[in-house]
Amino acid sequence: MAERGTFETTEKRIRTAYSKLGMASMIVGLIALLATIVSVVILLPAEKAEVADQVLSNDELTMYPAVAELKGYFTYADEEVAHLWKVRVKFVNSGDKTVIGMGNQKNILGEGLNFVFPDDTRILKIEEESETFESNVEQMEQNHFQIQFSQWRSGEYSIASFYIASEKSLEAVPCPSVPTRDIIDGDVIIQDLTEREPRERVAIIDRLPRTISTIGKIIGVISAALIPLIFIIMAISGWKPALRLDNWKKQHLSSFSKYLDQIQPALSEQEKKIFRKKPHTLPDTLWAGFGSEKVSQVSGLESRGDCIAFIIISCFLLFGLISLILMLIPV
Repeated sequence: MAERGTFETTEKRIRTAYSKLGMASMIVGLIALLATIVSVVILLPAEKAEVADQVLSNDELTMYPAVAELKGYFTYADEEVAHLWKVRVKFVNSGDKTVIGMGNQKNILGEGLNFVFPDDTRILKIEEESETFESNVEQMEQNHFQIQFSQWRSGEYSIASFYIASEKSLEAVPCPSVPTRDIIDGDVIIQDLTEREPRERVAIIDRLPRTISTIGKIIGVISAALIPLIFIIMAISGWKPALRLDNWKKQHLSSFSKYLDQIQPALSEQEKKIFRKKPHTLPDTLWAGFGSEKVSQVSGLESRGDCIAFIIISCFLLFGLISLILMLIPV
C-alpha cells in the first residue's frame, strides 16, 4: 500500500507539473496571438488616397531624317505645326481609398484633378481611349487639362492620348505635371513608364497589396521569434508519456513481473516480454487482479491547454514560414 501511495503521489506531481506546462503553453499562444493583433492594428497602413499619372508612350510625330537639303512642313487639322507629339497617358487610382469628386463627401478641392504640359506647348486634341469608371478629360487652357469624375475606386483607370504641339524643339519629351495639390490628404504622382530601366528585384511579399504585405511581415517576425520556444515546448511535451511510464516501472515493474508469472492461463515468455515493456497493453480483464492503477499511455497533447496552444502556434508557424519565404525570395 505504501508503494502504491508513493507512486500515486509522484504521478500526481507529474500531472500537476505538466498541467502547469500546458497552461503556460496556452498563455504563450494567446500572448502571441494578442501581440499579432496589436501589431497589425498599430502598424497596418491607413487607407491612402493616391492617383498615378502613368505616361505609357511619348512619340514625336513630326520627326524626319536629318538631311541638309530636305525640307518640309506638317499640318494637323489644317493647322501648320513645327513639332507634334502624341502622349498616351493612363490615369489610375493607385491608392487604397476611393477618390470622390462630387457631392458632400468629396475629398478633392476643386472640380477635378489638374495637370499641365510644359509652358511652351499647347494641347491640340484629347482622345479618350478606354476607362473602367465614368470620367471626363477636359482641356481647361492651352496646356492645362483636368480629369473630372464622381467616384473613382481603387484600381480603376482611364486612358487618353494627347496631341501636343510646340513651336520649337524641346529639350525633353513633354510630360504632364501636377500644378496643385487637389486631393485632400492624398497625392497625385507622375510615373514615366517609357523609361526602360531594369526592373528592381524585390521580395515577393513587397509586390503584394500593402495591407497583406504588412500583416505577413508581422506574423513572420513573431513566428521566427517563437520558433525556439515552440521547440522547447514540443520537446518537453514529447517526453511526457515516456517519463510517466518510466516512473511507473521504477515503482511497480518487479511486482508486475511476478504477477505476470502467476496469471492463469499461463502467458508465454514472448507475451510476458511484451507486457513488461508495454504494461498498458495488458488487457483490462487480466489487469484487474494486479493491485495498482493501470498505467496509461497518453499523447503529448494531453490537456485542452496543450491542444489550444498547439493549434495557435501551428497556425503562426504555417503563416510565418510562408511569410518568411516570401520575404527572402526576390523576383
